[in-house]
Amino acid sequence: MKSKQERFLLFGLAAVVVAGVAAAVAYFGSTRLSAAQPTLQLVNPGYLTVGTYGTVIPGIVVGPGDELGGLDGVLLTAFAKDHGLKLKLYQTTFASMILAVEQKKIDVGTYVFYTKERAQHVFYTYPFLVSYAVVYTLKSFPYRGPESMDGKKVGTVVGFVWAPYLQQWSASSAALFPDQVTVAKALLNGQIQGYVNGGFVIHAPPFNDSPEVVKHPLHAGDFGIPEQFLANPAYNLVNCNNRELGAELDRELAELRASGEWQKALKTYNLGSDQEVELKTPPQICSG
Repeated sequence: MKSKQERFLLFGLAAVVVAGVAAAVAYFGSTRLSAAQPTLQLVNPGYLTVGTYGTVIPGIVVGPGDELGGLDGVLLTAFAKDHGLKLKLYQTTFASMILAVEQKKIDVGTYVFYTKERAQHVFYTYPFLVSYAVVYTLKSFPYRGPESMDGKKVGTVVGFVWAPYLQQWSASSAALFPDQVTVAKALLNGQIQGYVNGGFVIHAPPFNDSPEVVKHPLHAGDFGIPEQFLANPAYNLVNCNNRELGAELDRELAELRASGEWQKALKTYNLGSDQEVELKTPPQICSG
């Protein structure tokens, strides 16, 4: 049985993109006009260059072109509109995206969980969604907990917060992949028997809500994963020396919340008030 926060009205990826863009457009009808817009440090003048590593419905939907859907798309599209900018997408892998923020190749990195190690290199903005960790298996696999994975292959993406714990759990059984699509395909074709990620990935390609894929909630200690990485707020990132941009992104999200437009976006994906994450940044380090 799906929880309330995971029951989505999905009619294919194209419909999700339209929904995300429509939610952003609804906000543009009441675009704020600040009398004192700050001067932003941007990689490409006139553009907000956004790094992406894949679609995670409802968090972010990448494309077509330089369009962004999902909740993060609502936020970043509204931000670009309010600041007279155009979106420019920089599609890459997860690990490379964080490095691109640090190296000032992009302005914003999207949909990233918090770790102290990452916070040494990038600056976190407000969270906009919470993702709950699960392990995916095929419906035909008799999953009874981590013990049923002994001698089996369990995968995730290089750089994801769960990766080091899977490797410690079993160096021979952990399988790391460059991106979410590749690891999901590995599960579907039997190359691996388990896939650790957030619960929203079931809605994204190539799973697309397939009845042949089952997600099992993870509990503290499963595969050695600590409780702190079971419920993960999703953040956007900026360069440590571009905190003004981070502050403006925070202000945009706060205004979307205050205007009620964010709540409309949540309803678009059948999400309730439990996904109105506290507007608070995690401990910032930025020590280089």
